[in-house]
Amino acid sequence: MTEPIKSGDRCEVIAGALGNTGPNIGKQVTVVELRGEHSEHGRIWRCHGEGLVTEFGALGTQADFAQSWLRKLPPDGVPPAVQQREKVSSG
Repeated sequence: MTEPIKSGDRCEVIAGALGNTGPNIGKQVTVVELRGEHSEHGRIWRCHGEGLVTEFGALGTQADFAQSWLRKLPPDGVPPAVQQREKVSSG
């Protein structure tokens, strides 16, 4: 089972308000804090990254993302093969 997204996690942006064609798709971000619950999109996270475009069209280092728009990445320093072996041995 995958651990839910939390503050400090590294994530890849996989979607946005414009679906899968937004300007932040493919960018890596660090989750900073939970901003709240959106009536349509669910949990909203404030994230930090380089060259992020906000919902207002501003370019900066912080933007808000729905949890479903983020894909959690492995922690720094842990190769994917090691994580896969850990899942198999703990399962």
